[in-house]
Amino acid sequence: MFPTIFSLGIKDLGPLTKRGSSLLVMAIIGGGVIPPIMGRISDASSIQTAFVVPLLCYVFILYLGSPGTNPHRPRRRFPYL
Repeated sequence: MFPTIFSLGIKDLGPLTKRGSSLLVMAIIGGGVIPPIMGRISDASSIQTAFVVPLLCYVFILYLGSPGTNPHRPRRRFPYL
């Protein structure tokens, strides 16, 4: 399934194809790294504390999806003015 997901994920990215493909590869690595980190934290304290790890991941995803990170939108020098 991954070849299909990968090719559809980078379709129509144009000059951002390299960046998009690297993000897809990092997502795979994150799926292999984040659960063991969560397990170690859970063993050291509690499962409730371990859920901070995916929370941080979702906060990062929210940041990437925010309008301020849109590569097609020109950045203003002083965004609040």
